[in-house]
Amino acid sequence: MLLKEEALKLSPFERAQLIDALWQSLDPVEQQAIDQAWTEESKDRLDAYRRGEVEALDGESALSELKGKLSQ
Repeated sequence: MLLKEEALKLSPFERAQLIDALWQSLDPVEQQAIDQAWTEESKDRLDAYRRGEVEALDGESALSELKGKLSQ
């Protein structure tokens, strides 16, 4: 648990970087497929936003909403 506690002391940006580094350290071939899928998903979401089908939230609001849902 010590590693987890230390990781949670990092800033959100540093934690995201750590997550990315750990994720990248897994299977590189599988990671490439995952990255491609996320790229396509990101493009689809951006297109939906531009068509007015979805609303955008700023990061702080999105995290606050997520924290509220997780604490229920």
